[in-house]
This record gives sequence, structure tokens and C-alpha cells, in this order.
Amino acid sequence: MKKIILAACVCATAFIGVAYEAFAAENNPAIVHRQSTYKVVGGHMGSLKSILFLGGKGDTVYHAESIKAAWDHMGKAYPKGSDVGETRAKPEIWTNMDAYMEKGKAAYGATLSLVEAAKSGDQAAQVEAFKTLGGACKACHKEFRKK
Repeated sequence: MKKIILAACVCATAFIGVAYEAFAAENNPAIVHRQSTYKVVGGHMGSLKSILFLGGKGDTVYHAESIKAAWDHMGKAYPKGSDVGETRAKPEIWTNMDAYMEKGKAAYGATLSLVEAAKSGDQAAQVEAFKTLGGACKACHKEFRKK
């Protein structure tokens, strides 16, 4: 009987730990903010893909500027204490913030180029700028995001 009670206590403790991790991520304003911002960026990238590569209709300037606006509102989305909870952010973000910020600057620079290309109306320039931004995002994900 003692073994059953002990096993139940161990399972309950493990469940509480997992539940806390999920609760911590869902209720940390910095985590919610950054995850939401990345979803906005991803949504606009998807829309741009549909326009630039799949023949979809849409305003590439709007989507490019919306990505820039999302980055502009990112703020300090990785403060101390926001490395808790179940997220896909690797711990290396906080232990190597300078390298992480460099990746962010590369993505922001690529975004500025995308905005410029979209405003020019040059399809080939937009495609190239989109690919550059996608590459910047991928490079950051590879180093700083869990799969």
C-alpha cells in the first residue's frame, strides 16, 4: 500500500511540475507577447508566399510593412524570468543574448529590404528579399529555437 501511495505522490508531483511549466508560459506576459508577435510575422510571411509564389492576390507592401511593424513592437521580449515554461526558445537565447540579437538585426535588415522591394513593385526584387528574410528567420530558428 505504501508503494502505491508513494507512486501516486511521485506521479502527482511530476504532473504538477509539468502543469506549472505550461501555466508559466501561458501567463508570462513576455512569453505571450513574443509568441504572438512571431505568429503575426509568420502569418504575413505566409500571405507574401501566396502572393509572390502561388499567384495569390494581395498587397505586398501591406504585408511587408506589417512584418516591420511587428518587429518594431517586439520590445524587450526576452527579459530575465521569461525563460521558464514550455516554449520552443532555447536557453542559449539568454546565455548568448548578443548572438541572438545579431540574428534579430539580420532579420530586421532583411525586413527593411523587403519593404523597399515591395514599394518598388519589382516582382524579382520582392522574391529575392522574401527569400533573404526567410533565410534570416531560418538561421535564427536553427540556432535558437527547439524543433
